[in-house]
Amino acid sequence: MRLTALQENRSAVGKLGGVQVSTGASQPAPVEGWDAISPIAAMSPKRAVKLDNWFPQPDWIEVRKGHIIHAPCTASPVETLATYSGLTARTMFAVSNGKIFDVTVSGSGTQVVTGLANSRFQYVNFATTGGNFLYMVNGADVPQYYNGTIWQTATITGITSSDIIGVNAFKNRLWFTLTDSSDIAYLPVDSIQGAAVPFPLGGLFTKGGFLMAMGTWSIDAGDGPDDYAVFLSSMGQCAIYAGIDPSAAATWSLVGVFDMGAPIGRRCMTRVGADIALICIDGVVPLSKAMIFERAAVIKVSLTERIQRVMNQSARLYKGNFGWQLISYPRGTRAILNVPIEENTDQVQYVMNTLSGAWCQFIGMKANCWELLDEDPYFGGNDGVVYKADTSGTDAGNTLSADMMTAYNYYNLRGNQKRWTMCRPQLTTDGQVNPGLALNVDFRDDAPLSIPSTQIVAAALWDVALWDQGLWAGDIRTKANWDSVDGIGYCASIRLAVDVEAPAVGSPGLWGTAQWGISTWELTISDEIVLQVNAFDLVMEKGAIV
Repeated sequence: MRLTALQENRSAVGKLGGVQVSTGASQPAPVEGWDAISPIAAMSPKRAVKLDNWFPQPDWIEVRKGHIIHAPCTASPVETLATYSGLTARTMFAVSNGKIFDVTVSGSGTQVVTGLANSRFQYVNFATTGGNFLYMVNGADVPQYYNGTIWQTATITGITSSDIIGVNAFKNRLWFTLTDSSDIAYLPVDSIQGAAVPFPLGGLFTKGGFLMAMGTWSIDAGDGPDDYAVFLSSMGQCAIYAGIDPSAAATWSLVGVFDMGAPIGRRCMTRVGADIALICIDGVVPLSKAMIFERAAVIKVSLTERIQRVMNQSARLYKGNFGWQLISYPRGTRAILNVPIEENTDQVQYVMNTLSGAWCQFIGMKANCWELLDEDPYFGGNDGVVYKADTSGTDAGNTLSADMMTAYNYYNLRGNQKRWTMCRPQLTTDGQVNPGLALNVDFRDDAPLSIPSTQIVAAALWDVALWDQGLWAGDIRTKANWDSVDGIGYCASIRLAVDVEAPAVGSPGLWGTAQWGISTWELTISDEIVLQVNAFDLVMEKGAIV
């Protein structure tokens, strides 16, 4: 007599040494983010093996927003974005193909400076009694500055001004890092040009190398008497000075010299509150912690601790590529680390939620540089275009793909084999979505997605969908549908993937965004999609210990 499918399943489970028992299990969304440091067999169920284009919030994870074209400049990569901060005005500039463009407003960038030797500038905003200035240097051209109205070149004596490759403001002075030199140079107080005085630091750098960058470190969370001047060598030695006037020994003293990992790139220092975050081969490390820990222990205090394995690998493979940068995006509660996989061609971002310390990876944004304008993030692309990020549902009209794999979970039955049969993601969304779902067992990652092609679809047509049955986009609701999965093993990882695509013309759009009286609501690529994952429910059959 032929067995039914149910009997066959029970027979198979019986061969494992136990009676088939169906039971339910749940686990939260990976709100603790991407984990690339914990043992894969002992990872917290609130973390993820993979988290691409999903941003972890404290209570859920969500698909990141896309980006839109803001200002095309040239056909060459945009390698610098800088914002002028005046008393009332803010103006953003992009540098591409040796030219500076005003890209404050959307539309084609307005060319304001030409004939530059390269487009890789370091910059600082500096205020004097004569006004507010954006000051930019690139190690090849005479320093350029913007006074709120026009661009001009600075006249500097005492050093070769075209050698200035880094600039920092400290104690009402401009300080200059020089190309292939261990000297720092400084201008008189309240000056943007004039006679620069070299100050040698080579004697402090016992490991050799040149001066990579300078920063201002404060222990009182603002400019004041507790500020320190920080000088970082290319070999990872950090000299710290306290005082006001480097020409007077009575008011200028060495605090100490500390060893840390070698810095990566000229944009290796980022002011974060009162501290400085350093991008180095040991990860992204707060200066205050790097000084008091041995290098072997720095990993425990680095901002990148949870992704240290991939951070170390990226630092080893890509440290020589231009494009490393860390930017703080407070409105989005994010710290964005730009990682250049291939210079001027391919980049990804390692992104941390500054509220929880959870990490994820953003892919699809080919960024050379980042900047904030009015608290909104922008990046310079490899294609000569400035893009506005964290907006829109797609990546400039291209598909935005999000993919995750949760931690492998034994569901409190570490010694028992299990057969998983059903899975239900708990979603919150404003669209119709059928995500691709798969279950990988026992540390494999080859399970096929249940839906080969996935897409978030916005809502219904006006006068076409049935009232109270069609889903109008923008109507945020919870979705929890069961889907079949299949896997036998001891532990399992849930994979969930989704594509956000720009719909065809005439497809339905967001309620309230199109003009009233148009029979078809069109969805434009600027429409943002809400898709949050709150938790997962599963059904499994428990076997005996084998």
